[in-house]
Amino acid sequence: MATKPGMWYHFPWEGMGEYKYVLLAPIVAHHFYSGWSNPDQARFDNHMVIIVLLRYFQMWLWQFLSRFDATSKNTKIQRKGIEFEQLDRERHWDDYIILQALGSSVLHRFMIGLHDLPVMNWTGLWQMALVHIGPIEFIYYLFHRALHHEFLWDRYHSHHHSSFVTEPISGTVHPFMEHLGYTFLFSLAVAIPYLLGTASIALFYIYALWFDGANALGHCNFEFFPRIFTKAPLKYLWYTPSYHSLHHSKVHTNYCLFMPIYDYMFGTVCPATEKTYIEAMAQRNIPQPSATFLAHGGTLTHVFQIPFISKTVGAEKYKERWYLYPLYPVLYLGLVPLLRLFGVPFKNADCMYKKAKGESMLLEQWGVPAFAYQYLGGKNDQKRIAKLVEDAVVKADKEGLSVIGLGAFNKAEWLNGGGKDVVKNLPKLGVRVVHGNTLTAATVVHSVPPDVHEVMLVGCTSKVGSAVTTVLALKGIRVLMVTQSEERFLQVQAQVKAADPEGQAADNLVKCSSVAEGSNCTTWLVGKWLSAKDQAHAPKGCLMLYFCFPPPQFVRADVTYLNIGCLSVDTNRVEGLGNCTADLDRGVFHACHVGTIVHALEGWKHHETGEVDVAQMEVTWEAAQRYGFSLVPEVARVVRAGSWDTRSNSSTESPKATPTMTVEEVKEAVRDGQSLVIIEDWVHDVSEFLYEHPGGETILTKYFGKDATSAFNGARYNHSRAARAILAKLRIAKVSRSFETRPDTVLQGGYSR
Repeated sequence: MATKPGMWYHFPWEGMGEYKYVLLAPIVAHHFYSGWSNPDQARFDNHMVIIVLLRYFQMWLWQFLSRFDATSKNTKIQRKGIEFEQLDRERHWDDYIILQALGSSVLHRFMIGLHDLPVMNWTGLWQMALVHIGPIEFIYYLFHRALHHEFLWDRYHSHHHSSFVTEPISGTVHPFMEHLGYTFLFSLAVAIPYLLGTASIALFYIYALWFDGANALGHCNFEFFPRIFTKAPLKYLWYTPSYHSLHHSKVHTNYCLFMPIYDYMFGTVCPATEKTYIEAMAQRNIPQPSATFLAHGGTLTHVFQIPFISKTVGAEKYKERWYLYPLYPVLYLGLVPLLRLFGVPFKNADCMYKKAKGESMLLEQWGVPAFAYQYLGGKNDQKRIAKLVEDAVVKADKEGLSVIGLGAFNKAEWLNGGGKDVVKNLPKLGVRVVHGNTLTAATVVHSVPPDVHEVMLVGCTSKVGSAVTTVLALKGIRVLMVTQSEERFLQVQAQVKAADPEGQAADNLVKCSSVAEGSNCTTWLVGKWLSAKDQAHAPKGCLMLYFCFPPPQFVRADVTYLNIGCLSVDTNRVEGLGNCTADLDRGVFHACHVGTIVHALEGWKHHETGEVDVAQMEVTWEAAQRYGFSLVPEVARVVRAGSWDTRSNSSTESPKATPTMTVEEVKEAVRDGQSLVIIEDWVHDVSEFLYEHPGGETILTKYFGKDATSAFNGARYNHSRAARAILAKLRIAKVSRSFETRPDTVLQGGYSR
């Protein structure tokens, strides 16, 4: 954001959030309406829709090339990663497309027509080129230099320069006032040929797409032009990505639009221009990763969370999006067969982690081109995927990585025995294979509130589950083990007895044949997917701590769901983190992922595969803490409060009373700065959800301190089941319609906020 935002800084539709695309609907609707009554208008609308779609597609293609490792890694100009702050600022990069589409539609409706325009007119194209080369390039140069004057810089242009490391969309991120000026200036290239009677349909397509491509090129942050473009005469006529990159890193230099000639004429060329180009093309100083984490897809639309596919989706925790549902047939019939035939492990993200002062480590995340249903499919699919996992390990070994971590199903028992088969099949590995389950198990144990004396554990005989069961029993916690296997129960029991031969720890294990036997236990540990039917057995006020993949559906409003299979990262230690992992919040990694990172940071030389070594759990946990990893905030609050135990110690004890607030107390809290909304007689704290709300924060803020039940339930908006699940997690109190004093500030889950 600019340091002192000036007049018309914000776009008029900024408060609409993602609903801004409704502004384009009249163009589409008018096309169908005027198809029979006004063929000229319908023809214009048709071309406008096509141009808009082509502009989006071209920018997506540039983004893909810029972020895809195979095309950009070797000639990156700035190697610092792009972080969430920049991604949020550039989220609405496409506002200029909406602005120009609306402006063109209004102009056409009242001033011009297309009925007499030919498809192609070469004279008009030459005139367009001359207008751009002459007045547009020169006026832009002067205008751009003016924008760097303190007055305009503080109010407008500093917004654009907040992006030190650019990517293609960065070139379109400007305040509204700037875009008005740009739109007027650049429209001269098509307006003048039109006024001279030489315009054509092709002229509009060519200039819009050529201009967008040239702009994206300058901001793409990887060099690909041949050396001749740094020599006369071409160096005066066309810029390169490294040329414009210097404008963002040095600021008061290299001002040109696309043609550096005016920089050379007025002496504003950066002296480091040629050196920067040579360094980028020399492919030197390419950082080498130390570790990678091997993930895979969940549902088919998970593909959009890959940063080089969609930076917007990738910057948020994964959720099903209704507008992606129509793509399922395309993905299933098109993408899946292609990946099955040609898919190989690929890099999708990276970041730098500060190990110590002045010492950093490059960490990558790779992906296996497979989806969750394929891991659970037939033997042929599993055999193919197991081979892909081994291929990734071999690749990591050849590239000199020290550690490769296996995520989710990539370490499944039925796939490779928790990684044991990988090590067995590849006996001469230099890279260490890590399943990360040791830290996952330690994280689960440390997520249990300290005063709890009884838990029910679903998935208790898995690698993580059996390790957690063992440690909890040794700590004196009664564990209701849900398992149908007497053999597996006895194995865990024997493990506990071996660890405590003289004690009574094994007596803390209780075999349960179904979750129904835990209906009086108010702390559930969920290590495997739990159906809605099974969740119905949980008592009201239950604390459901899950560490499974996929996670359970949040079907109970009277149950508190917390993901305990993950850890928060110290943001002061990480650079270039700009993507989320699966359904985790920003700055949160799966514990097994963190286990991979810790393994590399510590320089451990052993493979971590197969069963969890219980003796190493605390060692790994302490190492993770030393490197700045910690329980996610909502879990940490539960652990600090330790208040669940008063309800879970005894099956006869009733839950604590649900906190209440009167309407006046809600209004008073809002006046004090809290972000509270009433829906269906529940008070919700939406402070952490404001910027995630698909409709924008403005819609929420107008209901602060008010009852939004009618709006939420369809008077104006129709919210989905997923929205209700999110809403349930924001509850903090029940609305009291009486004048009783609010009894407590305890959250609906039972822990202090």
